[in-house]
Amino acid sequence: MKEDRMDYRWLSDDEIVELVNPALQSQGFSQLNVNASQPTCRVMGAFWDDQLVEAFAFHFYPILGPMIKVDNTFRDNGDTSRTLAAKMGEYFEEVQARGALSIPDSPVTERLCQRFGMELITKPVYQFVRR
Repeated sequence: MKEDRMDYRWLSDDEIVELVNPALQSQGFSQLNVNASQPTCRVMGAFWDDQLVEAFAFHFYPILGPMIKVDNTFRDNGDTSRTLAAKMGEYFEEVQARGALSIPDSPVTERLCQRFGMELITKPVYQFVRR
């Protein structure tokens, strides 16, 4: 029986870098950010006779947004939103973010995502919110 020879365990950082990240990259996904001093991912692997055959990742991935309107009486021509977005783009470069998701909360946010070259995801996206 196959399950008898399957071993499930957490992968080491080296295994994530050497085994999981190349598989993610070849499938068009962002690689996982491995940082021992500030972990942002954990990967459970399925090993068949010491060979990694599948893995499931839990990782912190930047979410861009929402654009937060604090003063509803403030009006401008959009310069403030564009400047905030540009500064966030600079920050993403500064920290070398591997990517980001955005759930546009307004047409303005959607236009900013398009302006920054973000791709529209055509697959289902699910959300879990602990309450």
